[in-house]
Amino acid sequence: MVQQMSTRQAILELLKKHKDLSVSGLKKNLDITEMAVRKHLVKLEGEHLITSRTVRQPMGRPVIFYSLTDAGVNLFPNNYDGIAVEFLCDIEETMGPEAIDQLFENREKRMRKKYARRIFQEDDLKEKVKELVQVQNESGYMTEYDEEDEVIAFSQYNCPIVAIANKYSKPCECELSLFKDVLGTDNVERVACIAKGETSCKYVVKAQTEKKEESHS
Repeated sequence: MVQQMSTRQAILELLKKHKDLSVSGLKKNLDITEMAVRKHLVKLEGEHLITSRTVRQPMGRPVIFYSLTDAGVNLFPNNYDGIAVEFLCDIEETMGPEAIDQLFENREKRMRKKYARRIFQEDDLKEKVKELVQVQNESGYMTEYDEEDEVIAFSQYNCPIVAIANKYSKPCECELSLFKDVLGTDNVERVACIAKGETSCKYVVKAQTEKKEESHS
């Protein structure tokens, strides 16, 4: 909840989730005045954690939008650095692309065991997705559960291995496979991806449909 974190942290998280916001856009999500929002923004800009750009409007005054700088983005959990990508490139060059695939498949197996201790197949699908969201949040993925018109979805606003995912597609493939397995349904679709330049990795989840028995003539 916003009240349980500092306003500074709340602003940084909102900018991480929404990419860029105006003062009024931030105020809508914070229980403070526009003047208070502006004071925090001035300080964050002075620390080079955020930057601003002015957008002209068809009518009225131009609107200033704020977004995170690279330094601001780096405040969020990242379990990677440049050398990790270099190591993977060396492994690929020495042992071939199959070795990279095997590394991420092995990681998926380990993650599957970890998730199995928290997400139980006999639980309702909504409960399984909510628990998955909790597990992902504990790992720094900034995940949010969403449900609208019986459609279950969740979005991850931070990718701790985005540098690797930008280079290799296998991590994203393994993540999707992992989610299908732990949620007990093949009907999990990734509709947005940070590695493809979008603001989040969004997944839509549907219950497993029963396979119809083939009729024998």
